[in-house]
Amino acid sequence: MLLVALVALAWVTRDRWGLWFPRARAWLPAGSPAAPVAGSGEPGVAWQAITRGGASRTEHVLLGLSDRGGPPYVAVLPSDFAAFVLMDITGRVPPPEDSTEAAIVDHRLAIRTSLDIKTLGGRTAFGPIGGLLADREPLTLAGSFDVVRRGVAEFRVQTISVHGIAVPSPFIPQLVRKVEVGAHPPGLAPDALLVNVPPYVADIRVLPNRIALYRSVQ
Repeated sequence: MLLVALVALAWVTRDRWGLWFPRARAWLPAGSPAAPVAGSGEPGVAWQAITRGGASRTEHVLLGLSDRGGPPYVAVLPSDFAAFVLMDITGRVPPPEDSTEAAIVDHRLAIRTSLDIKTLGGRTAFGPIGGLLADREPLTLAGSFDVVRRGVAEFRVQTISVHGIAVPSPFIPQLVRKVEVGAHPPGLAPDALLVNVPPYVADIRVLPNRIALYRSVQ
């Protein structure tokens, strides 16, 4: 699964940023979210559950965009588009017990989930930070979208946080590559995951409370 794989690589590379973790935690007051993607208490952020139905709704809306007699763009809920993206990348939507949700935060699509740390070997698997972890821990990632070429978009993962602590940005491309199958696709940014879209989608924009997909004029 996408989110589990990201945390797993963060543990594998712990020796390169583990010393940074306690210092970063010390900078944050108790209960502070990792900037720039905030936690559930951020005012004005509407988190919504990611479901398989959301992926289906996005696919249905995209079919309507193919009609050249229709509007030049369509807008979908962040949670519905996040479901579409996760289905395309991983082939599944996380189960309800993972509490996987999406929202627009700082002009990015943010996805958060609750991770059962037993899937990674329990507290002892996390070394010196294991004592800080509960049975389930939050992971949040956020990013924006670009259409790279006909039928191919990219989800540029710009922030990842685990246990409320932001992963340093130089390590994000490594986490992205851990999720990918095979070589990193040519033409994609180092921090991007490939998302297949219909060939008539020309642009994807993150609006204040929707994801807008624009039709090609050609």
